[in-house]
Amino acid sequence: MRSLSHEVKLGIGIVLLLVITTVFAATQQRAQAQYPRLSSLSAAPNGALALKMWLRELRYEVREDVLVDFVPPEDVVILLMLEPLFPTEREMRAAERWVEQGGTLILIGENYGTLSAAEYFDFYPVFLDMEEDTSKVAAPLLLSPAQVNLTHARPQVALESERNDYVTLATSQGKAVLVAFEIGKGRVILGTLSDSFTNAGLKLTGNPELVLNILALARTQGAVWFDEWHHGVQGGGQVIGPAAFLQRNAVGRALLFVVFVVFIALFLQGRSFGRPLPLPQEIKRRGSLEHVTGIANLSRRAGHRSAVMQYYHDQIKRRLGHRYRLDPSMDDEQYVNTLATYNSSLDEKALLALLKRLKKQDISEAEMVHLAAEAARWIDT
Repeated sequence: MRSLSHEVKLGIGIVLLLVITTVFAATQQRAQAQYPRLSSLSAAPNGALALKMWLRELRYEVREDVLVDFVPPEDVVILLMLEPLFPTEREMRAAERWVEQGGTLILIGENYGTLSAAEYFDFYPVFLDMEEDTSKVAAPLLLSPAQVNLTHARPQVALESERNDYVTLATSQGKAVLVAFEIGKGRVILGTLSDSFTNAGLKLTGNPELVLNILALARTQGAVWFDEWHHGVQGGGQVIGPAAFLQRNAVGRALLFVVFVVFIALFLQGRSFGRPLPLPQEIKRRGSLEHVTGIANLSRRAGHRSAVMQYYHDQIKRRLGHRYRLDPSMDDEQYVNTLATYNSSLDEKALLALLKRLKKQDISEAEMVHLAAEAARWIDT
């Protein structure tokens, strides 16, 4: 079977990447359709759509303004922040300024976002014992409708503060779970009784009465705005700058995706699919003479002339005495005399003079060459 070319493999990889990305985007879109807890758009048991529809039946004007930036509408009287997700200090400061002008902020929840918003007003969480259920009304403000039953209001977190300007409206296990305090001309109602506001919670005895009592605490009655901005429903009408365009606009996100795919393609183009092939000049073998010449040049630069002469000195004695089993470690004069007894034709004086000259230190390069040639003639004899 013929193997696929590099280009075909790259094309298949890009197509698979596009398919995976499309499936992932579709999955994310389906996940985003699941609204957060206590969202007024959610019909799930933990949503707050029933509360919004019920308020409309009670003749409340329910506003659904979609904002670009979090600034509560000026003509809204009651702001419902139910389980907000990660409100920032700047956004809470905007809500505080709105309250100072006479609005009523109802902040209910037990999630991290709600508790961080509560900390903005100097209230801090205290976790309750879930095995006990002693929630009860703590102030006469919660008596319209009368006889509010908090049996089904089972908060997991209570609130504590060093402030002395708040009123405790409801408690659980002796700790505050619903408080109210004034800011300027307005009022803040802060609580952790989040289950009472859910679609499922409004079906239980006592929870509808509790919600009506909380709404009745507003300074003035009027339009109600559910804070869906902190549930991800934000306007995108204004796109300022290239960064906002790439993040909020569909065309900008498409451009980011195309750039990402092109980057992956270029990255794969430069990928190595095997060991690098050496260049012809890198695999060409050197001749033996080059190695000999290289070693000789290194020895020459290191000044190893004495060692070379000692080598020739030892080789002469080994070669000439090998036939007669003479020990090459003998003294030169004794060695020459012993060798002469076996070889009458030996020139004793010339050999002894050569051996002495080969043992000299600090000889010149020219003298070394001359001695090496003379020693080679004795070795070849």
